[in-house]
Amino acid sequence: MANRITVYGDRARREARALSFDGRVEIARKAAADARSAAPVYTGEYRDGIDVEVQGDRVFVVDNDDESIFKEYGTSDTPAHASVTDAARQYGRYSGWQPRGG
Repeated sequence: MANRITVYGDRARREARALSFDGRVEIARKAAADARSAAPVYTGEYRDGIDVEVQGDRVFVVDNDDESIFKEYGTSDTPAHASVTDAARQYGRYSGWQPRGG
């Protein structure tokens, strides 16, 4: 007699997100700490804006400095620092925006 198992995709994803939540928050905190330690400091706004935000079961490493996008990814005349991007890459697969020249 064969047994049959049914996996409900949406339910499995919800349960996986719930079970992994604490670990994802811990990883995000480590990545944010790494990014802060690697961030260049001129006024401190770029470095001090790096933080972890939680929205429901989603976890983000963010930079709340209004100009962080330019500092992170660079511009046509300013090199990218990529502190947050490089830190995120150390803890998993990264598929977001790429810094200029990288």
